[in-house]
Amino acid sequence: MSPAERSQKIFVDPKKCSGCRICEQVCVFFHEGEFNPRRARIKILRREREGIYAPLICNQCKKCISVCPVEALSWDEKLGIVRVDADKCTGCGQCIEACDEAAIFLDPISGVVKICDLCNGDPKCVKWCGEGVFKYGAA
Repeated sequence: MSPAERSQKIFVDPKKCSGCRICEQVCVFFHEGEFNPRRARIKILRREREGIYAPLICNQCKKCISVCPVEALSWDEKLGIVRVDADKCTGCGQCIEACDEAAIFLDPISGVVKICDLCNGDPKCVKWCGEGVFKYGAA
């Protein structure tokens, strides 16, 4: 895989988001085999009175890696993503605090952080979003 191929990311157009949350559901089903949006690696920030919905998703900036005190986060060169080592993660939240995008989430069941892993190069949110909110392409 060339550097250009691995430097892919998900681009978000929040103006198109209807707040349906299908992205959360397909994400958590792909990763956890269940429908529990609290465990998803993407979240929809909802301001329903104003009709505003904003997807929160990792842009793979790597800022979180250096703040992890137990080195549970690493950069996967092959896929161009931040990886979480669930065996090392203590759920301390330092990476969550460091994330400018508010796109790192603590799994309420495992206590381990969840970061978008681009579904290993085949992001389900991009495929399943009927509104065209997400695009997957070169960073």
